[in-house]
Amino acid sequence: MIPKLIKTAADLQTKHRAICDGFLTQALQKTEKAEPFVEEAKTFYKALKKVKSVEELLTSPKYRNDLASACGFSDKAQSQLTEMELSGAIKKVLTRIYKEAGAEFREDILYRYLLTKGDTLGGSMRNLTGASAGTKLTEKIIERLSGGKKKIQVLKSRSGKIQRVIWNGRTLLFDVKPPLIGKNIDVILINRGDIDTPEEKLLADKSKYIACGELKGGIDPAGADEHWKTANSALGRIRAAFGRSAPALFFVGAAIEASMAKEIYKQLKTSKLTHAANLNEDEQVNDLVDWLLSL
Repeated sequence: MIPKLIKTAADLQTKHRAICDGFLTQALQKTEKAEPFVEEAKTFYKALKKVKSVEELLTSPKYRNDLASACGFSDKAQSQLTEMELSGAIKKVLTRIYKEAGAEFREDILYRYLLTKGDTLGGSMRNLTGASAGTKLTEKIIERLSGGKKKIQVLKSRSGKIQRVIWNGRTLLFDVKPPLIGKNIDVILINRGDIDTPEEKLLADKSKYIACGELKGGIDPAGADEHWKTANSALGRIRAAFGRSAPALFFVGAAIEASMAKEIYKQLKTSKLTHAANLNEDEQVNDLVDWLLSL
């Protein structure tokens, strides 16, 4: 049965206005997140202007991490190297920078530092964008449950991310990896209402699965097809793992292009998907949440 608010594939397609608003939101978020990076870069450059040579930089441990960034080593890369390995690599790269840049080595180091930090900021933004779909859906679910005056329990991680929402013998889990599938699933609704039960035990019984869904919060149309391919593959793995007893499947996306919308609509018509919604369309999201809570 096709959701009542989706009459044609075009109903799922992301409108141009939503794309513009999404990019503006991301730009404002990125501006805010960039501020500490800018301040750190200013402090680093002040230190650079005080040194007379690369050798002086190498002997000072104070800005070692900043120098590692200038040499192209991300925080993850640094964690994979020993102190000796990283020091040796920094020395080789800085020596080469000095040889090529000469008297302008300070500016060259700063520009390279900014390139690496830009990648770090970009990764942070991708994570934020990826989490936005889950955040919006979770807020809607809690809002609906609270409005219905149902007793709910919410389990959060140390960072404040919602991991479980529990009500009336139901548990909704976010971003978990069921052993029977072997890959992460964005949302799983199971017929069990425990807050203290370990995740693996909650997910062990196939018969308890009610619904599974994939969420994609990126708004960039250029990446929409790739996001759908990833989500569709995940949904396919669920079908393969459960066979004829597969739970209800749904998809929520922020960037849904015309070809994507047609494919999603086709899957709704053939019951490969049970529900779908465009994240920018509040009525569609509300309808999906109401359906999910009715299961």
